[in-house]
Amino acid sequence: MAASPIYVAFKRTNCTLVQLFIRLPSSRALVSKMRACLSGRRKNLPYNFATVYPGEGKEKVAAHAFVSRVRRKGLLLQVRWFEAEEGPPSEFGRLSDLLRCIPEDFAEREAFVWAVFSYDKEKVTSLFKPISLLDQPTIFDEITGITGVKRSPEGKMVYELELSLGGNRVNHVVRFTQNVKFSEELPLALLEAGSRISLLGLKPKEGQ
Repeated sequence: MAASPIYVAFKRTNCTLVQLFIRLPSSRALVSKMRACLSGRRKNLPYNFATVYPGEGKEKVAAHAFVSRVRRKGLLLQVRWFEAEEGPPSEFGRLSDLLRCIPEDFAEREAFVWAVFSYDKEKVTSLFKPISLLDQPTIFDEITGITGVKRSPEGKMVYELELSLGGNRVNHVVRFTQNVKFSEELPLALLEAGSRISLLGLKPKEGQ
């Protein structure tokens, strides 16, 4: 079986995890449709849906959607796409069923997105370096991480880039908000958006 485009995109961008959070209005009709998607496997919230995207060998990308109730009678949809080797638990519903059951309820909405990228130091150079504290009190020898925030002229966060610079890897955690329409292709758009932000802190080594 050929590797899925989502798995290929994960590998190409050096991503290990993408997670998003979307607030949904709560209604009996919406909850009933979600329950129907589970084919009787669970009556009450929270609801779990999942799928896997084939990769190479045992490697694959898994998706897990978790719907829970939050304050003020709203609903929170959390979706994670991540590297995996095993399939989802049998009691989970299928993500494709959820998408088919309630497409009209997933009109474009603002989502908070969190993505993790990990790069081989042999292939990239970080534009930021550990900060030595030789002339400072001996609480630390150096600072190996930093978080930068980009804001709009109005002061709203555009994106946040957290860098970890120790060891043999350069690790980035990117956080941003984006208007999204929940679909099977959504992780591809999120990977591209997150990767563009992550790459602002890197440059490729010559010959790579």
